[in-house]
Amino acid sequence: MAMELESPATTLLVVVGLLIHLAGSSPPPTPVVCARGTSDCTVTNAYGSFPDRATCRAASVTYPSTEEELVAAVAAAAAAGRKVKVATRYSHSLPKLACPGGRDGTIISTLRLNSMVRLDAAARLITMESGVLLRDMLRAAASAGLALPHSPYWSGVTIGGLLATGAHGSSLWGKGGAVHEYVVGLRIVTPAPASRGFAVVRELGDGHQDLAAAKVSLGVLGVVSQVTLALQPLFKRSLTFLERDDSDLEDQVAAWGGLHEFGDLAWQPGRGKVVYRQDDRVDVSSLGDGLNDHPTLRSRAAFGRVDARRAEELLEENGTDIARCEAAAAGQLQPQPPHGFTNDGEVFTGKTGSSPPASGTLAWGPPSSTTRPSASLSATPRRSSPT
Repeated sequence: MAMELESPATTLLVVVGLLIHLAGSSPPPTPVVCARGTSDCTVTNAYGSFPDRATCRAASVTYPSTEEELVAAVAAAAAAGRKVKVATRYSHSLPKLACPGGRDGTIISTLRLNSMVRLDAAARLITMESGVLLRDMLRAAASAGLALPHSPYWSGVTIGGLLATGAHGSSLWGKGGAVHEYVVGLRIVTPAPASRGFAVVRELGDGHQDLAAAKVSLGVLGVVSQVTLALQPLFKRSLTFLERDDSDLEDQVAAWGGLHEFGDLAWQPGRGKVVYRQDDRVDVSSLGDGLNDHPTLRSRAAFGRVDARRAEELLEENGTDIARCEAAAAGQLQPQPPHGFTNDGEVFTGKTGSSPPASGTLAWGPPSSTTRPSASLSATPRRSSPT
């Protein structure tokens, strides 16, 4: 059978389509790139630049995959008198927390410290290496009927990174919404005198006098090897969005947090509006299958971000103050229903009824055959773009 050759235009379309697919599917690049193996390195973050646009450099990087290798890496740097900073899988921190300064520092990456150590369902404790992703930890906990009550909205961060930077959810109840409040144990590798091999592992259990400092250390006390978190029985969360005027915002902030365990709000000063999120814990048996898929958490084509960065740099070099302000205003993502959520597979509009008011409740949990006006949101992992 004779085979007809495709036209150049068709071939071009196929190639462009493939490139678009690959660009949209690829995860962020590694934050540490070296010119010679693991030497002569530059360090950045998942956003491609630091606020001051400066280039961060380091003499070398090491990728320990066990605690023994981590101890050896810290010891080698301490023996050589080198400054050390820790980099995570994709480094989502805006400040230059992973930048050792100058060209003589060393980077220790937790990329390969990504294993679960143990899950004690009876004691409701989970221990993992510091490079484990939050979403992987949440899935492991959920498989045993357990949940971490609070977490940041982005689940692609590492456990060690989110603790070091004080990442949190939203709550004024109990211990509050900070993840580090649920840390009951740490294993951290710190520099030591030559008589002790230049590095030691310190185990900080619940009640240890140094645990509170090590929980949110910004990486200055050592390199966290393992983390143990206290969990709670798996539950779901019921969400309702309410839009109101912002005239009484100052009075409502604390009051709203006291009314709802996971209460949150988004102020839109340009519109004079506040979107209140009524967010409460409900029983795990409640019907509903909701999903947090907010636009800001979705993967975006890499070439689009590159083009946006180039346009921003050109505007900084050649634009006026008014042009920069107008560009910033045009680029702002205005929160609009469905607030990034779906409910039982359907887009959640934040409204209920045939004549919808400016509120509604969505579901997140076990699949349901029907979508109820009042359902629930599970404390199970959220969908996120590759991290």
